[in-house]
Amino acid sequence: MSLTAALNSAVSALRVNQAQVQLASANIAHAQDPNYTKKSLKTESVTFGNGQVGGVMISGYASTLSVTLRKQVEAQTATSGASDAANDYMARIQDLLGTSADQSSLTKAMNSFLSAWQDFQSEPDSAAAQQAIIGAGAQIGDEIHRVAAGIDQIDTDVRTDLGSSVDQLNDLLKQLFQVNLQMKTAQTDSSASADLMDQRDNLVKQIAQYVDVRTVEQDDGSVSLFTAAGLQLLDGPPSLFAFDGTNVIRVSDGASINNQLNGGRIHALLNFRQDSSASGKPVSMDPGTEVIRKLRAQLDMIVGALTTTAGTPPSLSAAYNAAGTSQRVSASFQTTVKPTPTQAQYSTVSFSGALQTGDIFAVTVQGKNFSYTATDGDKSLDQIAAQIAAQINADTTLGITAIPGTASLQLVGNNLGQSFTVQTTVNNQIPELDGNLFTGSNRYDFQMNAALLNGSLQLKKNSAADVVNAMTTTDRNFLATGIALTSVSYSSMMSGVVGNSISGAKMLSDQAKFDSDALNMSTQRYQSDTGVNLDEEIANLQVLQNAYAASARLLTVVQEMFDTLQNAVR
Repeated sequence: MSLTAALNSAVSALRVNQAQVQLASANIAHAQDPNYTKKSLKTESVTFGNGQVGGVMISGYASTLSVTLRKQVEAQTATSGASDAANDYMARIQDLLGTSADQSSLTKAMNSFLSAWQDFQSEPDSAAAQQAIIGAGAQIGDEIHRVAAGIDQIDTDVRTDLGSSVDQLNDLLKQLFQVNLQMKTAQTDSSASADLMDQRDNLVKQIAQYVDVRTVEQDDGSVSLFTAAGLQLLDGPPSLFAFDGTNVIRVSDGASINNQLNGGRIHALLNFRQDSSASGKPVSMDPGTEVIRKLRAQLDMIVGALTTTAGTPPSLSAAYNAAGTSQRVSASFQTTVKPTPTQAQYSTVSFSGALQTGDIFAVTVQGKNFSYTATDGDKSLDQIAAQIAAQINADTTLGITAIPGTASLQLVGNNLGQSFTVQTTVNNQIPELDGNLFTGSNRYDFQMNAALLNGSLQLKKNSAADVVNAMTTTDRNFLATGIALTSVSYSSMMSGVVGNSISGAKMLSDQAKFDSDALNMSTQRYQSDTGVNLDEEIANLQVLQNAYAASARLLTVVQEMFDTLQNAVR
């Protein structure tokens, strides 16, 4: 080897060592970055004519790769993204319903209602016991409304989340497209190309949080993306997607792509609020699918169970309706026509029962009391109606006309759109509610009978035993979307609905933890194979320092030999 070749070899070695030291330093600086893969130099020997070694040169940069592990991480990322999304929203459902079936607000409200009826059975003349029942019944209505409103809010939040998730997917696809363009123009095996590969893989992993992806890598390092079902996400320019409130659609043609999204957050959110009722398909029994639909149907089931008068054994409402009144004679009223700008109010007072001398009938209109005590000469309730009508018509300040009828009294407002209040009693007792303990047909309009709430009617004192028996009977069956409860009572129906949700939430929570652990294991394996090992890099630095010192020493020796040669020539 000539002195010139030796000098070139030493200089080139110094340059390579310097680059390797810089690269090792960069590796160490990014040791805690999960999106960074270990970088290394590619080198090759330089030769001159006649096979003389001329040193070493940098031929390129390489990232440590493990394609199999990388794809495994991407798949686990999609799986974990889906289970996390379902678990997060199911946890909110449990916050709404309660985490204990027996201690949930719905179950407690029903238990309080039963307890109040049992007290009323013991003390049927107790006004406090009546009010306890009415208050507990109102609480059931309030709880159903609260849960219904909470479910609607969660549904709204899931829709919002879907919209933002689709927007984020579009943004990530655009970013990946830009990285693809840069990779096409970057020099192969350059440091820039290696860094772009890290950016590319990180973006693909972020995209996998939203949809399960399949990657196809091109010769220039750029990638094409497809879903597991073959939907093109990125192949050249990125596809653009949107959420229309129900479906995720492809903007280019407006086609729904719901069925082409498998895994990932978007798929889980679509499943959570899916409603297949229109298709006639059976409801999914997966705890994270059609959750909103199931809960709404189950709330309506509760409403139906409390309002229906059909079925065997007799329902709560049927038991109440069938009970006889405790009042020998009574007077009730009903507003048959509500006042409007073009219509006067019509209210009808109805008298019923067996009339006796001394019965005191009172009708309060607009706060004014009109009463009449039956005499020996009063033989029918028609006469009672006529007597009270005469009193009302004598008061010209009311603006109301009373028209007596057969055991009834029609009250008509004299002015259009003007409302007036009515209250009736017989022997200082307000009338008993004949039927319809609860009103409404769904989770939104369900309530305790308004006449009980406003105090114009009271509960039938003779109904308590039958109602308590109906509520404690345990051979009832309740069916709704996603649930089947057999041989239960009304309280068990409430706890069954909550317990069913708790069971589903536990399954989702366990699945989310399993998927998270699996993702962490895959990520650790990937980082172990492709990430930076500090001990290894520090050891490499020591080796590089020794190599640098050796190359520097070689330069010194060559320089000394040149000096010796020059001196000899002189």
